[in-house]
Amino acid sequence: MNITIKPTKLTGELNVVPSKSLSHRVLIAAGLADGKSHVSNVLHANDIDATKKALEAFGVTFDGDLVNGGKREVIKPFVNVKESGSTLRFMIPIYLLDHHEITIDGEGRLAKRPLDAYEALFRSKAIVFERQGEEQLPLLLKGRLKGGHYPIPGNVSSQFISGLLFALPLRREDSVIELTTPLESKGYVDLTLSVLKQFGIHILSVDNFFYIKGSQRYTPTNVSVEGDYSQAAFWLVAGLLGDKPIKLSHLSKDSLQGDKAIVDVIQQMDGKLEPTDDGYIVYPSMTKGAIIDLKDIPDLGPILMVLAARSSGKTVFKNCERLRIKESDRLTAMLKTLTKFGVQTSVDDDTVTIIGQSSFKGNQTLSAYNDHRIAMAIAVASIIADGLVTIEGAESVNKSYPTFFDDYKMLGGHINED
Repeated sequence: MNITIKPTKLTGELNVVPSKSLSHRVLIAAGLADGKSHVSNVLHANDIDATKKALEAFGVTFDGDLVNGGKREVIKPFVNVKESGSTLRFMIPIYLLDHHEITIDGEGRLAKRPLDAYEALFRSKAIVFERQGEEQLPLLLKGRLKGGHYPIPGNVSSQFISGLLFALPLRREDSVIELTTPLESKGYVDLTLSVLKQFGIHILSVDNFFYIKGSQRYTPTNVSVEGDYSQAAFWLVAGLLGDKPIKLSHLSKDSLQGDKAIVDVIQQMDGKLEPTDDGYIVYPSMTKGAIIDLKDIPDLGPILMVLAARSSGKTVFKNCERLRIKESDRLTAMLKTLTKFGVQTSVDDDTVTIIGQSSFKGNQTLSAYNDHRIAMAIAVASIIADGLVTIEGAESVNKSYPTFFDDYKMLGGHINED
């Protein structure tokens, strides 16, 4: 689907959609619990549908907001997790709680996203971990996960660590996860630990180690998913680029979401934000360049690069390498996109420099690279383009935020679809 945006400043009020990261985690924890949990305000998106399907293959059933867990048995020999990297990496150790084999497949770039951290680890534990082709997927799993020592790098993806944190408490034996390299995206691991605690699972984190008692049980729990800072980031930047404020609700000030860091980054760049009881009001601001480390917040990379391109002076992004192994090569995608917008950029290994300017070149067509965050970043950038902007592959927002363009129009945006 192509959509064409007529540059228009956005304003108004919006309830932020539920957190995708928390929706994944809460559904999985509820699925592992012995009984029924009530999980409300779950995000409706392709990635979350993939996690539900993956859990159904493990004996979990859903009835509206009720999640019926506790079976913990592979009941389907094949599952397709679509394009959801979180689903894939979270579920691999969980499927290994049972001895039945299962084949996992996926779509898009997911088959190219690395699984090396799991492969080396599980093969050393005599677990069958076999690619069924030249790429990472389809993947055949067979064997039973046991407690013990699990050394794993912390700088590849926190999803590998979260997957083990979900599964190992259910083993009879105690376990230790040892990070062999510094942990990146720590906020996502903290989010996992917080959800585990809500469901009665206790894990001790000390330095580079996670100490996990065996024979624990997930307790059924009633949970409501909070708003998503990762998605709110697009509207926060839209407010900075506009000429009237945007009010965002359903954001917890006490959230453990790593992408809550967007608030600090905006303030660092002289953006004006006003906290409210349940969110923020963001005001039009002439932001300034800064040095931004993306090590723990890679998903904010695309929209922060848009903000940098509109900020005065120079912005330097450090630790950008993990943007290359997302739904697209986000680093290349954003550099090409900003260059087409007429923005001066440069890259040196994992460091990107962007020189800000007041507006972007319009009257052109840009690819979303089949990546939801690229599509949304282009849409926000279009606010200050000097002509129409067409986004190819705009349907990619269905992965995480199917109502994004509805919300865009609700805030005053002008969109034509073809």
